[in-house]
Amino acid sequence: MSITPEYELSVIIPAINEIENLPDLITALGKQQGIHFEIIIADGGSHDETLPLCHAAANAVKIQLQSIDTPAGRARQMNAGTLRARASDLLFLHADTTIDDPMLLANAREAMQQARNAANNDNIAGHFPLRFIRTNDDHDGGYYFYEAKTTLNRRDCINGDQGFWLSKRYVQQLNGFDESLDYMEDARLANKIFDTGHWVTLPSKVGTSARRFESEGLKQRQTLNALLCNFERIGLHSFFDAAKAAYRQQSQANTLNLGPFLIIIHRLSFAKGFRRGLRYWMDTGSYVAENAWQLAFQKDCRRNREAGVAQGDGQQFSLEFYDQCIEPLITSLPARIVTALLTATWFYGLLVTKQLTRSKAPD
Repeated sequence: MSITPEYELSVIIPAINEIENLPDLITALGKQQGIHFEIIIADGGSHDETLPLCHAAANAVKIQLQSIDTPAGRARQMNAGTLRARASDLLFLHADTTIDDPMLLANAREAMQQARNAANNDNIAGHFPLRFIRTNDDHDGGYYFYEAKTTLNRRDCINGDQGFWLSKRYVQQLNGFDESLDYMEDARLANKIFDTGHWVTLPSKVGTSARRFESEGLKQRQTLNALLCNFERIGLHSFFDAAKAAYRQQSQANTLNLGPFLIIIHRLSFAKGFRRGLRYWMDTGSYVAENAWQLAFQKDCRRNREAGVAQGDGQQFSLEFYDQCIEPLITSLPARIVTALLTATWFYGLLVTKQLTRSKAPD
């Protein structure tokens, strides 16, 4: 006689001082239908009223919530939540996630089961497409493109803002989230899943705030995000610690200033010698070549947006042509060398421009 598990899903949310967002997420989760789940808040040391308000919100909507105290660090917090989870399926959400669809979790569970049945295993991970919650209509085309990217199952298109749904067994097989570095734990787990299993796009969407893009500048923030993904991929991890000072120096700035980050990149690239620096640039060229598909996808997005098609729903003729005909050529060794030279030219051109702008700025 089989025993039905108490919960079908454990929703794990890392938090530190999330009083502005997390109680609203708890309330939204309480409106979910068709699935029995628990919520685990892995708190890394909140000193505001986050936990009392979350428990009050959970009681109001009659949903099971447990909070646990953990060392700070998103990876450590989510791993601690995994250990406490009582369901066989886990969903990792950020505290500022917003949910509108009351069937989001039930429909996602069904999609995950279909994917597992098709693959005949549970080395499957799901993610939701994103919609950015914005305060203005600036850069509509840019936001359309980035939202459409979150519907794809390609490397560097999946991050923790979208939620990660996978079995507890698979999480443990992957050794959980990497706690050795205090950043991009979601990217490292996503890449492990690309290497050992399959990603699926779950139905419906979750929301996330566009506040950082609106305050720092969409183009500037996405440029920095691309640089971060590159350095994670090529192993230039010293950049992440060095960049913390640059963030602190401009913490009050309205727009992200890429200049300090570019200087750090140049200095660290050649810190271990000229040959190592050239190797970094060659690896960067390979990374850029691997992501050249985004130019084709951007063309598809422009056409679909003009046709009034929702993000991710339109035809992808340019991307399909790229994958079939162009990708094998652009990832060849000669093409990667050319891409490395072009990327270095772009980088140092941007660095010089930033330095000239800085020197002409009034004191």
